[in-house]
Amino acid sequence: MSRSAKRKPVTLDEIEAGLDLVARRMEKLGTRAELYLPIWRALEREREKRVEASTILAAARARLTRSQDRTAGQSS
Repeated sequence: MSRSAKRKPVTLDEIEAGLDLVARRMEKLGTRAELYLPIWRALEREREKRVEASTILAAARARLTRSQDRTAGQSS
């Protein structure tokens, strides 16, 4: 098994911590903070993907619950 196959996915908390770290580094760099913009953008994209996935999964669970409630109501 490859090393990448053994790794756990990066969590939203880890991405948030990464953004905090990059923000601190950007502050220290002052006028050269733009050097970190590609990293910031990448972390933001990953954060948005996680948030979107979480929102979709929550909506799917809510829909399933409503569907099961309707089905249970029809069979009684």
